[in-house]
Amino acid sequence: MEIENKKQPNFKGYSPLLSGNNDPYGKGDLQEGFEFGWEDLDTTVKANDENDQGVMAGANVWPSEDSVSGFRNAALSY
Repeated sequence: MEIENKKQPNFKGYSPLLSGNNDPYGKGDLQEGFEFGWEDLDTTVKANDENDQGVMAGANVWPSEDSVSGFRNAALSY
């Protein structure tokens, strides 16, 4: 999957079901998620440098509007 967080240098994006494994004897955890950092809803606003530091610095990864319409705005508004 293109937006899987394990494929991103800043670990942002989709965490599929069974992709994490907290039990060394298990086959994966029954959880999924979407990792993202702060971002302004208005795409014309430049990000503040204080938000661009650390291991998760960098742009968020979003599904395309064609595949999941309105996902970015819904996630950021939550």
